[in-house]
Amino acid sequence: MTVTISPLTEKEIPDFVHVELEAFRSHPRIPMLWRRGYTDDVYEFYSASKKDSFQDPECRFVKAVDDETGKIIAASEWTFALDPAESAEKEPVDSPPSNWPIDGNWELRRFFNLNLEKWVNEWLAGKPYIKLEILVTDPLFQGRGAGTALLAWGVEQADALECRIALESTPAGLSLYKRFGFWEADIIKADMKQFGWDKPYDPEAAKRVWMIRDSQPKP
Repeated sequence: MTVTISPLTEKEIPDFVHVELEAFRSHPRIPMLWRRGYTDDVYEFYSASKKDSFQDPECRFVKAVDDETGKIIAASEWTFALDPAESAEKEPVDSPPSNWPIDGNWELRRFFNLNLEKWVNEWLAGKPYIKLEILVTDPLFQGRGAGTALLAWGVEQADALECRIALESTPAGLSLYKRFGFWEADIIKADMKQFGWDKPYDPEAAKRVWMIRDSQPKP
């Protein structure tokens, strides 16, 4: 299978959302975050968030398309914060947005978002950087190189611009990122009982890892 890497268009955002939600469907944090499952308002929330990001000049949306079928099988969203003086510092969001899905676990979402913002301030503030916001592959096409091709695209951009690239990874993604030279900078571990979860869960699978790769410009 061969894939083509190219910019995602705004009208393809629903395809991106479908791939993302399917990619994370089996993740242990999903039933903790979306207590009613993938309802229509969850799809609408993800789509609206991506449409907002699409208008941000620092954002890049990139897709991997199966050349045989023309189907989007993987997608990614990146932030290119190349001018620290112009990059707007995000204010912490303390309350859920108006389109927050019914019964969504806002406190869990807020906890991880606040930690992500803290990482950005600690590791990237004052310097140009690229941040991988999300990289997902359709589960039916995992292991065929589409996600790797998207990551390679981002790494090439960072090396050409001679800047750091950073991301937040699940444990399942660590081996791929380490192959590209990323190293573990920090880890979020949370007791899910603090967020209303009363069922058994795998704390290792639920953690998030902050990873950084320093630029490796060609000689």
